[in-house]
Amino acid sequence: MQMKIEKQSVRVKIKTESSIVKGTVHTLVDSRLSDYITSHKNRFVPVTDAEVYYIDRNKEVRSEDRVRREIVFINVEKIEMIEYL
Repeated sequence: MQMKIEKQSVRVKIKTESSIVKGTVHTLVDSRLSDYITSHKNRFVPVTDAEVYYIDRNKEVRSEDRVRREIVFINVEKIEMIEYL
């Protein structure tokens, strides 16, 4: 018997000190994004279909250096801001 946990896809933008990541996180259905993030304390959050924009020393986003990745893992302790898209 296979057990499956139902999840929902949530589009987000996550800012860290060195980058901005736009992508999808997969949370439990009807759960809050903040609860999902805090449940990963001292861990990494997977972000799928990610676009990564790097931030330079002047705190400017270098959009010309944007990269796309199937999945990236973000250290929860490095997240400065997260918002829904």
